[in-house]
Amino acid sequence: MAEDALVQRVAVVLGHPVTTLLDDADWPLVAISTAGVPPRLRAAWLARDDLRVVARVGCPPLVPSRMRPVVACAVDIDEAELSDRIVLALATPGVTAVRLLLAADGEAVEMDVGDDAIAAVRLSMGTVVLAADALDRSGEPVGRLVRAGIGELTHRTGSVGGRLGATHGMAAGFGAGEWVADLAAATFAAGYELRLPTWTPEGFVLGAPHVEPDIAYPAAPPAIVMAWSGADFQRVLVRQAPAPLMSPDLLGAGAREVDINGVTGILRGRHLASVVFEAGGRAFGVQVQRMTDGEAVALRVARSIRA
Repeated sequence: MAEDALVQRVAVVLGHPVTTLLDDADWPLVAISTAGVPPRLRAAWLARDDLRVVARVGCPPLVPSRMRPVVACAVDIDEAELSDRIVLALATPGVTAVRLLLAADGEAVEMDVGDDAIAAVRLSMGTVVLAADALDRSGEPVGRLVRAGIGELTHRTGSVGGRLGATHGMAAGFGAGEWVADLAAATFAAGYELRLPTWTPEGFVLGAPHVEPDIAYPAAPPAIVMAWSGADFQRVLVRQAPAPLMSPDLLGAGAREVDINGVTGILRGRHLASVVFEAGGRAFGVQVQRMTDGEAVALRVARSIRA
């Protein structure tokens, strides 16, 4: 049977398009595709004889970009009839292969990126992936995703667990990084011009900027966090980093979409209000702490940032 015909049969069984088929001899087929916007990698294991579905797993939504050219997730299937481990990756245009660095004596495995931007490979159970290098057409690495950013999912007895990879997002508060003396030092450390709000609450004082590395991508441009402090521990915090976000901020409980100067942001919380949006090639997160009108303040600060 031609491979294209097999892909079509698998797609009919699963009820959705299939773009990549991991077809190793003596192993079940693994059908891999993306779903939704932002894209979410998904995989289904099918028995070779009758294309019966053995297991399905969907990875969290992840977005590669020029500065973060590959995202990846390792998936373990631990069932009575199947034990398997694969790595799924999604690459940005221009990346032709992804090289996995393994913990076993510096071993490396290279997987090709298909026309659908998906790469996949089967590994031995227990294999630890230390990093994933995105390679261009010449074979040169153009970005590295380290182990902290690679998700780990396990499908066991019908349930899915594991660890989400550390992601380039807009979580509130201060993360790992360092304080710098002033905005000039922050601009130099980041390598891009900072965009500041033109409005903050009256009487609030700007503190020292915080430069936060992207722990999943050591070579990617850092985020800059600035906080304005008021009385009674009131605070307005603004984080900015090159967009797009690796892990988009999705709507959840208590969150709603809002307009930020013509782009869509996501607002959540009341007394600890935050809004996340992307504009002009930059991702922003605004958090307001200990203010009764926190949502209104967060929106006004966000809308005063000119992208």
